Amino acid sequence: MDLGDARTRSLVRHPGAPRLAVIGGGVVATHALPAGGDVVIGRDPGCDIRIDDPSLSRRHVRLRIADPITVEDLGSSNGTFVAGKRLAAGAPHAIAADEIITVGAVGIVIQQHAPLAPQRTLWGHGYFELRLAEECTRAQRAGTTFGVLRVKAGERDAANALGAAVRDIDVIGTYAPHEWEVLVLDASPATAAELADRVRATLPGASVALAMFPADGHDAWSLGSCAAARLRAGPPGAEAPEATPRLSPIGPMRSLLALADRVAVGDISLLILGETGVGKEVLADHVHARSRRAAGPLLKLNCAAMPEQLLESELFGHEKGAFTGAAAAKPGLLEQADGGSVFLDEIGELPPAIQAKLLRVIEQREILRVGALKPRAIDVRFIAATHRDLEAAIAAGRFREDLYFRIAGVTLSLPALRERTDEIIPLAERFAQRAAAALSRATPAITPAAQQLLLRYRWPGNVRELRNVIERATLLCDDAIDVGQLPDDRMSRPAAPAPAEAAGLGEVRVAADALERQAIEAALARAGGNQTEAARQLGISRRTLTNKLNLHGFDRPRKRR
Repeated sequence: MDLGDARTRSLVRHPGAPRLAVIGGGVVATHALPAGGDVVIGRDPGCDIRIDDPSLSRRHVRLRIADPITVEDLGSSNGTFVAGKRLAAGAPHAIAADEIITVGAVGIVIQQHAPLAPQRTLWGHGYFELRLAEECTRAQRAGTTFGVLRVKAGERDAANALGAAVRDIDVIGTYAPHEWEVLVLDASPATAAELADRVRATLPGASVALAMFPADGHDAWSLGSCAAARLRAGPPGAEAPEATPRLSPIGPMRSLLALADRVAVGDISLLILGETGVGKEVLADHVHARSRRAAGPLLKLNCAAMPEQLLESELFGHEKGAFTGAAAAKPGLLEQADGGSVFLDEIGELPPAIQAKLLRVIEQREILRVGALKPRAIDVRFIAATHRDLEAAIAAGRFREDLYFRIAGVTLSLPALRERTDEIIPLAERFAQRAAAALSRATPAITPAAQQLLLRYRWPGNVRELRNVIERATLLCDDAIDVGQLPDDRMSRPAAPAPAEAAGLGEVRVAADALERQAIEAALARAGGNQTEAARQLGISRRTLTNKLNLHGFDRPRKRR
């Protein structure tokens, strides 16, 4: 699809004239409109705005820029829709600014006011998800951090103001009408938080939420879920509990839950295995709630979310003065969970030194705070989880075999969602109900065609991905969720490989690298070749810019002799 081939035929543009946003094919393109007159849109080269998409007719629709603005279907094959209703051919229909008009598989929106800042690319949600998955893989390999922003704003020209607030190197996606997502690349938590504050200052009425890799998630679906939950929670720092459904004793889950209920009553350590997003934390909640420790705390820690020194302090606690910044003694997670349970997610990511200390805690039932000389007794049940093959990690020397046998008193293996197809539609309906309630709307039905697509898809991100898809579809739909509100391009593929190998990532990497190179070239040009100034404009460090110059093969200036 080509959204950029727009041509003007004897129509004069004026400053402040309306603009047309065209949404489709993974991108959002904007085109100037005349201050008045007719604009014909379609596939024909003679149209005022040509959109090369097979779902459009050669002459599909006519816009009349007047007061009010009207839209008229020109007898198109696939129709023109406003507010979910198909327009009668040849009958002009009055529309409001910012109202979405659907022509074929493409959305168009008339924006009445001139942009506040120069236009920049707004990517579609499908591209943004692929780009996010690629960045997770890249950051995992490089050991770097980045952020994901979700922004909800009703102000006119909010997208352009958002584009001016973030750095040139960042990636902006359109999540839904009046909602955007931003990939904050190569950013520390402090840098990403500063950028989030800048967006709030630029858009005072906006809701802004930030999730960080890897602290808040190590895949696209968990980061998206975290950002969405924080957006629903409201002000910065407020946390909303995840809208996680209960586990249903359906199909292969029936025998698993029966086993979980049997082992819940004891104190034996549990190891929960399963792919990312299958509900390992939900199963841990289920076990704790049915145990004799249900009245005690269930404290949780993502072992992949923090560096080794911080992880050690978080788990075992520290004494005053144990290290720089330890101004007061602090009990660790294991000590605070006394009388209850502790859930160690992604235990396969524990560094070797922490593995050794944890083994001693499990064997001796006592902890030694960092900097302490005397151990403290604890009474804790251990529940661990991982998506990794721990036996392979043991063979490779990355995980201790003795620790494995200690944590795997009983192993519970959660099947992937694609193996639990009987749960897909009930889960989707529950997610739609919760999303609609948050929007103060009636719960949308899910059409038979949409249900078939949900059942055919392989769900590599499992329940977490399903929740993300349904929450977005609920935002986009009117009375019912249909195929048009689902990521049809991705879900229509016959199979869905693992996120790091997802189809299209090669193309995404090429497009992302090209955009990054363009941003760097523009910054260097504005800075007259001064790399320190260019790095400042891009919002990254000089060292990061140097690495990117090498990565993209920029010619480096030679030192004078």
